[in-house]
Amino acid sequence: MLERELFHQYGIVVNHVYRVNGGYVLQTTELGECILKRAETEREEDFPWYVLISQYFNQQNEPTLLPISTKRGRYIETIGNEAVTLYQLPWKTRTIRESDGHRLALLHRKGGNLLNNYSELPEVQPWQLRWQRRIDQLEAYRFTLMKQEQPLGEFDTLFIETFPYYLGLAENAIQYLVDATIDAGVNPFDVRTLVFRRFNAQNIGGTDFLLPSEFILDHPARDLAEWTRYKLFDERAGYDEVRSFILEYHQRRSMSAMEWNLLYARLLFPITYVEAIERYYSEENLKEKQEITHMLQNYVDREGEREYLFKGVFSELIGERGNTMRQIEWLML
Repeated sequence: MLERELFHQYGIVVNHVYRVNGGYVLQTTELGECILKRAETEREEDFPWYVLISQYFNQQNEPTLLPISTKRGRYIETIGNEAVTLYQLPWKTRTIRESDGHRLALLHRKGGNLLNNYSELPEVQPWQLRWQRRIDQLEAYRFTLMKQEQPLGEFDTLFIETFPYYLGLAENAIQYLVDATIDAGVNPFDVRTLVFRRFNAQNIGGTDFLLPSEFILDHPARDLAEWTRYKLFDERAGYDEVRSFILEYHQRRSMSAMEWNLLYARLLFPITYVEAIERYYSEENLKEKQEITHMLQNYVDREGEREYLFKGVFSELIGERGNTMRQIEWLML
C-alpha cells in the first residue's frame, strides 16, 4: 500500500492520494501537499544542488518544488519497484502573470545572481565541443553499421542515408560558433546562469511551479534558441510571435551581439536529429523504437521547410544585426 510505504520511507502520514500524469499528488499531515513522481534523469548526488535552487527561487517569489529526502537521507527511493522522488509543493503560487520573454529574462537574472555567490562552480563546456563529440560518435557508429554483414533495418538505412546532410549542417553550426568566438575575442561561456534542459513555453507558462531538476548551468542563449526552435519548428508559429518574445526578453535583460550568434548557431545544429539517433540505439522497447523511427522520418521529410525557416530567422529576426554577424552563404541565397 502506497500510504504505508511512504510512512515507512519518509515518516509522513498521507491523508489523501490521487493519481496524476506521471505520479501522485499527496495530502500529508507533516508537509502539506506533495508530489510523488518517477525519477527519470535525476541523480542522487545532484539533489543537494536542487534543494539549494528550490530554496533560493522560493525566496525570490518563484514557486519551486522542494525535494524531500527519506529518513535515511536519500532523495531517490524505490517504491513499488519504481525509482521515485518526493517534492513538497510551495505554499503559494506565482500571482504575477508576465509574458514568456519577461519571465525568462527575470529567471535568468535571478539565476545569475545565485551563481555569483559561488566561486567554485564547474565551467560551462563550449557548445561546439559538446556538439563535435556527439557528431563524432554518430559518425563512428554509422561507419560500423555500413561495414556489418547482416541486413540493415529501416532505421539503420534512414540513418545511413541522411547522416551526411546533417553532418554538414552540424559542421556549419560548429564552425559558425568557432568563428564568432574568434571574432569576439572572448569566451562567451564565461556568461552563465540557470537555464532549462530544454526550454519551451510550457516550462513557465503551463505550470504554477518550477521543478529544480529541470535547471542546469549554461549560457542564457540556450533558452532563447530552444524557445525559438520550439515555436518556429514545432508549433509553426509566425515570426511576429518570436520577435515579440525576444523584444520582451531584451527589455528585461539586454542581448549582446554574441548572444545573437549563439542563438543562430544553436538553431542550426540539428539537435532533434542527433537525439533521435542516440535514443533509438539506446532504447530497448520495440514500440518506442518504432515511434522514434516514425518521428525521424517525419523530421527528415520536413527538412525543406526548416531550411526555409533558417533563412527567415536571419532576415526576419536578426535583420540589421546581421550586418555585424557572420553569414552562411548557402542560407543567404
